[in-house]
Amino acid sequence: MSEVEIDVSEKLLSERKHRRLRGEVISPLKYSNDIVDFDHWDHMFITNCCSRLTLHQFDGPPTTVLDLGCGRGLWAIEAARRWQGSTVVGFDIEALQPKWNILEKSVSRRIRWVQGNVLDPLPFLTGQFDFVRMVRMGLHVPEDEWQYVLEEIARVLQPGGVLEIIEEDLIFPCQEPETQETESLYGGSSGRCSSKSSNTAISGSYLKFDSSDKSSSKNNSTDVFATASNLSLSATVHSSQILQPPDPRDHSRLRLAWEEMLDTSFLAPKLLSVLPFYLSASFEEVRSHLPLQVPLPQTSSKPRDPTHPLPHIQETLDPNVIFELRALGGNTGDEADYDDGASIMTKTSFQRPLPSWPCMHLARTVRTIAGCKESIWKAYERLFGDDPSLPPLVRSKRPKDIKSGSQSSTNPLRDYFERDWINWENDMADRTSVRSSMRSELSWNEPSGKPPEWRLWRNALPHVALDPAEEDKVELCRSLRGFVCLSPSRHPLKGG
Repeated sequence: MSEVEIDVSEKLLSERKHRRLRGEVISPLKYSNDIVDFDHWDHMFITNCCSRLTLHQFDGPPTTVLDLGCGRGLWAIEAARRWQGSTVVGFDIEALQPKWNILEKSVSRRIRWVQGNVLDPLPFLTGQFDFVRMVRMGLHVPEDEWQYVLEEIARVLQPGGVLEIIEEDLIFPCQEPETQETESLYGGSSGRCSSKSSNTAISGSYLKFDSSDKSSSKNNSTDVFATASNLSLSATVHSSQILQPPDPRDHSRLRLAWEEMLDTSFLAPKLLSVLPFYLSASFEEVRSHLPLQVPLPQTSSKPRDPTHPLPHIQETLDPNVIFELRALGGNTGDEADYDDGASIMTKTSFQRPLPSWPCMHLARTVRTIAGCKESIWKAYERLFGDDPSLPPLVRSKRPKDIKSGSQSSTNPLRDYFERDWINWENDMADRTSVRSSMRSELSWNEPSGKPPEWRLWRNALPHVALDPAEEDKVELCRSLRGFVCLSPSRHPLKGG
């Protein structure tokens, strides 16, 4: 390592750009039962892959265990059940955990819940635990706080104790539109958020679907561009103007708002590239595996051709390979160094012994992003409130009595945001659907009754011939990686 690199590393570790006030919460995520349900599914997926509760292979169950960001406490409860000689502490800022009286006594007497903020000093003694676990905290810990959080974890770990972290990049799943560049809604260039659509003028009513919204029109048929929440926007557009809505498959505005939201809170979108640096600074030994990357499932309009597999995607999911732990910086045979961006990617296959369920991974990512919707809206408002690429009406000054975040139909920009959000949700619902697979694999007929909203949305889109170059392009919906760290053999002296 050069002197310049050493100086930069020391500067990053010794200086923090920000320090939150004690007790301050910066996470944009609002927990819901749906998110908790997907957390439980994720827990089952990971433990099934590992064939045990942890990535690390213990010689015997750890005696004292801390689960940071325990959520509902599913993992902590299962650890207390399996490790009958262990004491388990679940730590979370929310009191979501089950009451003692619904747990069996053999578990409740060896487990306790503690509420607190992981960005504050941990309320535990130095060297109190021999195993600490922290899973998917990327939306809760700013990049400049990771050093402090890891230092606190190293403090509460016994010398030689184990920290296990499972994290993921903060991805906004979507695919670039596969159509050609064209004029924006009012004929001008759309700048950084240019919409991509057919060069043929598109009628303002070409996208229709049934809506159960109480404010919809009497015939329950609404325009995707002018949905119930968007009527104030379309109704006031002068009839002489050619209404050419942006491509409903173009989610670039929402993706930019997601990135702006992360940047405002100093959350690292590429967290898996950031963590190794901070982990290596706080722990004696750090091991990891190749990132497990899940591609964005294809739409129902493009069923995968088994004779033309997507590139660089492994057909089988072998946990012994995927979660093979190696020291960071080491090589794995002919594979590239872990820090060089090597990865393992998965796709759906009904023949593999351990399915990867990419649709479930996408559904979990979408639900997490939906939990950040209001924070995304605030970022959207900051980015596009005066953006010249949007229609003049959308950029007009909102009434002073409308507060930021209001869902009132008198806020044109919020209506525009809701239209973008509906398009994205329909796109993701289409990609997570298993209807096409059921028809092709099981020869099941389409269920009777009205098709779901996302199906009507998808069917209304014009057919676009794929560019051969687009066939090989793979977007991700998830990138997951685990780290196992050993604390120093002895704790550093205070002030040393």
